[in-house]
Amino acid sequence: MQDKGMMFLTDRLNFDDAQKAQAEKIFSGHADKMHKYQSEIGRLQNNIFQCMAQDTPDSVHAFMYSDSLGVWRIAVQKEMFRSSIAIRQICNADQKKKYDELMRNMSKRIGHQWDNHMASMKRDSM
Repeated sequence: MQDKGMMFLTDRLNFDDAQKAQAEKIFSGHADKMHKYQSEIGRLQNNIFQCMAQDTPDSVHAFMYSDSLGVWRIAVQKEMFRSSIAIRQICNADQKKKYDELMRNMSKRIGHQWDNHMASMKRDSM
């Protein structure tokens, strides 16, 4: 069990050995998919930059890469949902309550960070 997120989650939920084994399989598959998705996202972002870095920017290809980038980001979100549901399904009733609370707190924290990021972008630079 090398994933810190998995270690945190299995500890907080007090998973037994059987649940830990199931969670490890879920996290392993999740990590493989996320690595693939992030690699593609990085490749496409690099392609977009290359289109912008030309003396005559190539907006046709940049927009095409942007569309593909969106597809991969959607795949990331779907994978997050699938793996989260898979972890929740191995929980008992008490663990599901704890899991739901952990996910709510994480969503709030992520939402708060996003709000702060967006607020900083709205500042007038003048």
